[in-house]
Amino acid sequence: MLIFRQLANITQDLPRAALPLLLIFLTSTTAPAAAKAVTEPVTTSATSVTDVTEVHPVSSFLEDERPAISARSVQYDEKSGRYICHGTVRITLGDRLITADEAQITSDLSTIWTQGTARLIDGENVFCSEAIYARPLEGQAFFFGTRCKLKRPGLAIDSDSIEYRWQDKLGIFDGHVLYIDGDGEKVFVHVEYDFSKNKIV
Repeated sequence: MLIFRQLANITQDLPRAALPLLLIFLTSTTAPAAAKAVTEPVTTSATSVTDVTEVHPVSSFLEDERPAISARSVQYDEKSGRYICHGTVRITLGDRLITADEAQITSDLSTIWTQGTARLIDGENVFCSEAIYARPLEGQAFFFGTRCKLKRPGLAIDSDSIEYRWQDKLGIFDGHVLYIDGDGEKVFVHVEYDFSKNKIV
C-alpha cells in the first residue's frame, strides 16, 4: 500500500492513457510478493534454516564432545545470540543424546535450554523431565518439571529436581525422592547416586 501511495503523486503528471498500463504492471509484480508474504513465516532479526542437521562445532569442545543439532526448523536470533529450535529436536553431545519439543542454544553451544517431553539419554541411563538446562562444557545437566525421572536397568528414581554430572558419573536428586530398586521402594529428601559404583553415595 505504501508503494501505491508514493506512486500516486508521480502518476498525476502521466498521460491518462498510460495509467491502465502502469496499474497492470504494478499488480503483476506485487501480487506474487504479497502471496509469498502470506504463505511464508515472517522473521525479523532471525535467520531461518530448515532441516538443519548440524551446526558448526566450536573449538573449545573436545572432538568427541562437540554438539550436533537437528530439528524440523532452526532459527538463529542475532539479538539473543541463540539458535531457536522447534519440532523433534535432537542434540548429540558425544555419547549423550538430548531430545525435546523445543530448544534454545547459545551461539557458542555452551548452554542449552529444552522444554516439552525433554530427555537425556546417556548409555543405559534415561533422564526424563519437562525441561532441561545443560552446560556441555561443564558436563552438567539440570532437570525441572512436575516430576523428574531416572530409569536404568534395575533402578528408577523420581524426584522434584535432578542434577546430572556425567563427567563425574554422579546424579543428585532433591525433593520427594522415590527410590525403587530390587529391594523395594525407599523415600528420601536428598539422594546422591554414583553411576560408576551403581550405588547411593
